[in-house]
Amino acid sequence: MKEQDMIHAAASTEKLNEALAHLNEAAKERREELQKLLAEKYTDLKAAFGGAAGASANWVKEGGREAGETAKLAASTVDHSLRKHPWYYVGGAAVCGLIIGLLINRPRGRHDAA
Repeated sequence: MKEQDMIHAAASTEKLNEALAHLNEAAKERREELQKLLAEKYTDLKAAFGGAAGASANWVKEGGREAGETAKLAASTVDHSLRKHPWYYVGGAAVCGLIIGLLINRPRGRHDAA
């Protein structure tokens, strides 16, 4: 059973890494499009914001890396906790469903007793 858990955790991590790689690629494409637009139409703005763009790109890259690490850690923690205490999560889901059901079925508006 432990081997299956490790295989599942590795597959989950692999899928998360693939998703982060796709997001990173999309961010690179958008950055290139923005740079192209600035080069074609707004040369003065490009000169003014060129240094800030480089700093912002580094800041975004670092933030993306940290977000990826945090997401991996959170996914790993939830996966471990879910496997260790599955009934807590089943109970939590049942309580959430009960609360949502009560909120959906509550009376709306005023009801006159007379």
